[in-house]
Amino acid sequence: MAQNPIASRLQTHLADLQANPTTVAIDSRLFEEADLVLPEQLSKPETFDFVQQLSSLLQTIQQNPAPAVNLLIRLLGPFAFSDVLAFDPPVDFATGLDVGFDAPEGVMLPFNRLMLALLDKASVSAGDAASVAAKPEVVLALVRLWLCSPDTGVATHASKVLLDLLRVDRELFDDLDQHVPTGGQGLVWKRVFGDRNVYGTLFEACGLKAKALKLSKKQRTLAQARLLEWLPAVASMSWSAVAKSHHADVEESFGLASGAGLLEFAALHMVDYVDDVLMYRCLIDFFAELLDVMLEKETPTPTVEASPALDYLTAKGLHERTTNIYLHSGEDSDIMGSMFLYGPSANYIATYASLYPKHFQASSMPKQVNDRLMNALTLSSSRWAHAESPKHDLHLLASLPRISVLPSAEGQAAWATSPLSLIPSKASNPDALYTLATIFHGPSKKIITFPPTSPLPDELSAQEELEAAAARALYMNYLANNPNFWNDITTHADTVALKDLALAAINCLHSVITANWSPKPSLTMPSAIIATPASGHLAILSPPALEYTLPYLIKPPQTFANLVGGRGDAESSAYKIAAAKWDALKALHGALITQVEQAPGQGFEDILATLSKRLAEGPLSREGEIGGRIDTIQL
Repeated sequence: MAQNPIASRLQTHLADLQANPTTVAIDSRLFEEADLVLPEQLSKPETFDFVQQLSSLLQTIQQNPAPAVNLLIRLLGPFAFSDVLAFDPPVDFATGLDVGFDAPEGVMLPFNRLMLALLDKASVSAGDAASVAAKPEVVLALVRLWLCSPDTGVATHASKVLLDLLRVDRELFDDLDQHVPTGGQGLVWKRVFGDRNVYGTLFEACGLKAKALKLSKKQRTLAQARLLEWLPAVASMSWSAVAKSHHADVEESFGLASGAGLLEFAALHMVDYVDDVLMYRCLIDFFAELLDVMLEKETPTPTVEASPALDYLTAKGLHERTTNIYLHSGEDSDIMGSMFLYGPSANYIATYASLYPKHFQASSMPKQVNDRLMNALTLSSSRWAHAESPKHDLHLLASLPRISVLPSAEGQAAWATSPLSLIPSKASNPDALYTLATIFHGPSKKIITFPPTSPLPDELSAQEELEAAAARALYMNYLANNPNFWNDITTHADTVALKDLALAAINCLHSVITANWSPKPSLTMPSAIIATPASGHLAILSPPALEYTLPYLIKPPQTFANLVGGRGDAESSAYKIAAAKWDALKALHGALITQVEQAPGQGFEDILATLSKRLAEGPLSREGEIGGRIDTIQL
């Protein structure tokens, strides 16, 4: 050990600190050097010696122990949890996990971090997790630290440790290959939900009228937010654990009906949604997250998606209450509260409509959402271009089943009833163009997995085919009613001075080139005034797009040359735009290669040769304009 100068200096310094804990100042620089060097250079016996010295030092140190704790965590990296349990004297997990309500602020945080790092090791196997579950005082301290710690980083880490312990200790598995060697016994679950003290802490820390834990309003609000963030992950592992009753006396003391559990406490009784608008936002986000994680992939019926979360929210009236915030915005007497909740409510509907499209379309909501969007998106050209973007409404529009956005009849009058008709392409903004790109691109192509995740592949592919056909029909209808669309898009794409708008325009072009379309089933299409090809790359090469898209892709990119230094401009805007344009060009080139291979002799060979030549020049062609220029958008 003497051969390593840092180890020797550290050993001397540790001895000085232990002999004179009040007079010798901790050498933070030395600990940082040791942190970087020693873990890779020490043998296991040498590492263990330093672990013992540092552990002993932490019991007597009267200074900020953070440097010593950081080094100790690094040195403990190779040790398994069984090694940690064998330390003598044994690790006092409960004391190290103490929140420190009565201690000076921040004193316990280094010790909390150390204990969490050690408990992280227990999530490797169900056997180690069971060892933690056998220590009720440790699990209780962990739960209390997670909910009550004033430090966000510590609370997040504690939440992760608890979730990892629950995950590795699950008794039942959805996948035959998932964690088979671990053999979870469910002991951590039994400790968290079966131990009255641990389970009661979840209520005491978050309940509005709790008395056992003396928390300020701010601390209780933080605990509520942490519980709402944690519950969906637990519900995805075991819905029954969060939904059913575990300790009737605890639950009834907080106003829950007989048989209700932690889920009902969080959803209905924990948050004062009338006066605490911030927590109401968190509650709505919690509902949306539940819808997301609890969607049953193996749907038992081909008619509508199934989800215990959606059933629960609907039965309790929470689904209707949440959606009404958006659908009836402006009608509520609490205008400020309604405005503050507008975005979360719109996001909830977007989550619901995108994950449960059949359920959404079978309800009365499509017409209500359509009417609300028609009202929200009716804006002047100047507001679209210069005012704050209606981003929540655009996100909802992009999340709707495309078939619900498509009008049921031909003609301008019918098209004017679709909210998509209100999205401008000329006096526009990046959010609007990204919305058009998402809708026109069609459904994301599914990654093939084995074994199949659903027993109904034909039904699911039919739903995707319907969405793909609707994306094509929406593009054709939009183009028929806005023939200058591609002129506007290529103009924006060439406006280097407005980087975000240019990138959004190029993304719109790229999305159509790579679109996932289907010609079947037959849907509402415009009259025969424009070509209606079956694929996106052919649509780019068909009138009226061809006049603008191909010349734009082939010509050299615009730059700031001789003005602000080309690629050296502040945000590298010119290069980012040129790279995005080049990616779109590569996508079209790849699609045409396949097109020529499958159907040679249709005249695409010359276009393919031209694209190949342009690709060989790279993103920034040297044939750009001498002197350069900055385009300005025409409004």
